[in-house]
Amino acid sequence: MASTASPKARAEGRADLGRPFHWLWASTAASNAGDGVTRTLLPLLVVAHHPDPAAVAGLTAVNMLPWLLLALPAGVLADRVDRRRLVLGSNAVRAAALAGAALALAQDRPLVLLYGLAFVLGVAETLADTAAPAMLPRLVDERHLERANGRLSAAQIVLGETAGPPVAGLLAGLAASVALATGGALYALAALLLLSLVPSPGSARAPQSGGARSAEARGERRGGVLKDIREGVGFVLRHRTLRLTLAASALYGLVFSATFSMLVLLSDRTLGLSGAGYGLLLAAGSLGAVAGSWLAPRAAGRLPTVRLARWSLAASGVAYVLLGAARDPLLAGLALAANGVFMMGWNIPVMSLRQRLTPENLQGRVMSVSRLCAWGTMPVGALLGGLLAGALSVPAVFVVCGAVLTAGALLLLAPLRDSPDGPGRSRPRPDPHDRPSDKE
Repeated sequence: MASTASPKARAEGRADLGRPFHWLWASTAASNAGDGVTRTLLPLLVVAHHPDPAAVAGLTAVNMLPWLLLALPAGVLADRVDRRRLVLGSNAVRAAALAGAALALAQDRPLVLLYGLAFVLGVAETLADTAAPAMLPRLVDERHLERANGRLSAAQIVLGETAGPPVAGLLAGLAASVALATGGALYALAALLLLSLVPSPGSARAPQSGGARSAEARGERRGGVLKDIREGVGFVLRHRTLRLTLAASALYGLVFSATFSMLVLLSDRTLGLSGAGYGLLLAAGSLGAVAGSWLAPRAAGRLPTVRLARWSLAASGVAYVLLGAARDPLLAGLALAANGVFMMGWNIPVMSLRQRLTPENLQGRVMSVSRLCAWGTMPVGALLGGLLAGALSVPAVFVVCGAVLTAGALLLLAPLRDSPDGPGRSRPRPDPHDRPSDKE
């Protein structure tokens, strides 16, 4: 069927995202490659010298702890300072920490130093991953947010989740110090690339160049951190669209962590796959997500945003159900690939919608609330997945969680309606439940 989009709309869809975005993308790609290396390497170092399940679990807990402790303050900081400098500094800290670790851990690898490194990397990640998405509305036209978010997501999946882990394994086989130094070099490259990022005139919502704040804006934010946190959380709670989409994100975080924690058992016990087969299952999910990061922006140009997000999230739940019901590895791989597509069909439109609905002075705080809702629920979801598997079975975890996700997506997002102005980048209809912030 021929496209109904006008030539002007098609030209806008192909428009270049601009040099500032390309610098941000390159920096994000380098830091995601660093994430892929370090997240794989640190558990390998713990297992090699401290082969205790509690020690490995502790490493993960320490690395994720900053998201629970610092997510909301990180959002305040991202709204008070130049976000580009915040991301640049965070990458520089990670580079320095890994370079120091390559020297300090060359011989002995005490657990306390590995935990300390994991915590420092977690703090820097919390700051960088809060500030970087908040930069995007200043760098690209809001009509192209889906496409920009799609490209950033693709870089994260390919470099952070697909290429990074096997590279880390190969480097660790050579020397741990080489692997640590490689991760540090990637973060250093990410910091250097950001030095060239200067927003083009007219590319930002706000007039300040480079993310700098005016004296008036800085004056408005003189106050306590708790006051700023309350302002950001209050804006989300008063805004019906943000409130309901964040509730759906929290539900998805629970479901994702509950199912992912059991995926290795599903692969081994139910599907009878080897370690290599489990790796292929993960690769199928990653390939689906890469495809979804390409498809979602194009679907967003033709479908209303809320409708696309709602049905993608519901379809992701159906894919989990099919994964739990599958007994053939090929069908399981197809279900995981489909889930990857639908996951991007949810993440990219909703991320772009939040960026559009949030005033510039609240971008960091709304992003921090979003991260806290989505990632803060993951430890709880992993615990629930284990309890559910013990009470029922491993496949039942996927079936039950998928059904809950589908029902939750349809119920939570049912009150939201897109604007009748047309498909694609339409905003939700004005709602009496959406009360603007005093500073908007």
